[in-house]
Amino acid sequence: MVKRTSRGFTLIEMLIVIVVIAILALIVIPRLLGAGRKAKEAALKGDLQQLRNAIQQFEADCGDYPANTGQLMTRPTGNGGNNIALDSVGWQGPYLRTPDGNLPKDPFTGSSTTWSYTATSGDIHSGSTLTALDTTPYSAW
Repeated sequence: MVKRTSRGFTLIEMLIVIVVIAILALIVIPRLLGAGRKAKEAALKGDLQQLRNAIQQFEADCGDYPANTGQLMTRPTGNGGNNIALDSVGWQGPYLRTPDGNLPKDPFTGSSTTWSYTATSGDIHSGSTLTALDTTPYSAW
């Protein structure tokens, strides 16, 4: 009788390893994908808070909400969102500072021009049509 020496793995051993790796991947991958979304949501909340604070500070200094979000970055002229003459002498801006001199970019649209702003109330929201992990639309944040 010839004795065989075993070198390598059997097919069953290889299949077991593949199944274990697949199960681990099914557990880990969704968590990693969700982490990116949560990070974008946190960035959006922070950006909205900064924008709302800047709008409130503008209103306190100039006597009305800005007619457009660009007035947060440059000295305003003319009237504000409620058609009240702005006190440009009281302007202490820019109320937001970003590296490129524009508004912060919406993390979900990737643009600084898609913010949904209501000049008469100073209300600002994301321009994204997506829904958050808690099922509320980002445009309602």
